[in-house]
Amino acid sequence: MYQPELPPEQNKPPEHPALSTPVPAGAPPNVRPGTPPNMPPPLERPTFFVPMAKPIVSRFILGVLLAVFFVQVVYGIVRYDSWMTFTGSDIRALVDLGAKVNPYVAQGEIWRLFTATLLHDGILHLMFNLYALFALGPMLEAYVGPRRFLIIYLLGGLFGSLLSYAFSQSVSVGASGAIFGIIGATTVYFFRYRNNFGSQGRAILQNMIVVIVINLLFGLGAGYIDNWGHIGGLLGGALVGLGIMPQYEAPSVVRYGAQPLEEVKRQRWEWIWVIICTLVFVGGVMLVTWHYQNLLPSLTL
Repeated sequence: MYQPELPPEQNKPPEHPALSTPVPAGAPPNVRPGTPPNMPPPLERPTFFVPMAKPIVSRFILGVLLAVFFVQVVYGIVRYDSWMTFTGSDIRALVDLGAKVNPYVAQGEIWRLFTATLLHDGILHLMFNLYALFALGPMLEAYVGPRRFLIIYLLGGLFGSLLSYAFSQSVSVGASGAIFGIIGATTVYFFRYRNNFGSQGRAILQNMIVVIVINLLFGLGAGYIDNWGHIGGLLGGALVGLGIMPQYEAPSVVRYGAQPLEEVKRQRWEWIWVIICTLVFVGGVMLVTWHYQNLLPSLTL
């Protein structure tokens, strides 16, 4: 339950004059002198909650990833007579379908920075990312809404591909950069409202920090993991989330009991922030591409 701080005069219901009178000994329970027979019980203190959205986009993305994986399997069989294994795919099929390959991106195939986030190198790789998206995506989407969630997912994945493009020479695929974008934005959200969600919000924030540390340390020790993609997604998701996280205000009419908070209207600012983040991404791609073009004669697959 989200509980904003209220001024002292709003923290308690108004007293009925009769309620301040001491109860004499032997009086029946819940009955006070001067109380009308049908008087309702004292009203509850106002409490507020964040309205939750349905996880429409996160479920749709799960379906997209499964559909693309099916295309991968069929393409590998038809084109290269190569079957998908539990731990790997035919790299030729991955490259054909849009894996991140630095020389190709530097030569103008910028679209690979996006298509790489849809592909997976084997069944185990897909299962890990599907589980992470299933576990983390609906929670963030519920709090920020489907529009913000889609923006965070897409830009988080693109920033993951950008840092991989800049610092990793390996062929790279996977939705993990976008999933780390979800983790980054979730961390920003619960850090922002850590005092409002109480122990539950602080527990979620601590869990996000543990997930970040464990995964980055594991990525450093495993040579087959593109840790730069994870770091880029984490930073990208946090950056986007920092500017488009919903802000709340008490309802214009405050009632006793529980009622939903209202969002502050700031869509114009949110779109400005999305444009700024997109320009940062585009500028980063241009800078890295310029660097690679100077090294292109020595850059090989």
